Amino acid sequence: MGITDRILEDHASRKDHDGVAWFTAADLARLGIHDRLFTVMQTVQHTLKLRRAGQSVESHGCTDQWSVQDVG
Repeated sequence: MGITDRILEDHASRKDHDGVAWFTAADLARLGIHDRLFTVMQTVQHTLKLRRAGQSVESHGCTDQWSVQDVG
């Protein structure tokens, strides 16, 4: 399973009532992803755009976390 799929699976299980789940370096480690936090964010963001997925990635100016949120 690829990085984006692991992130999306975790997002689906943890998202709040607004469809948002935040990811930190600790979350990535828990998922067995050992790349840097914002490298993973860029990978996920790019993959979601290519898939024209119903989620987007946002950092809202944070440097220690980013989120996946349901859109559309």
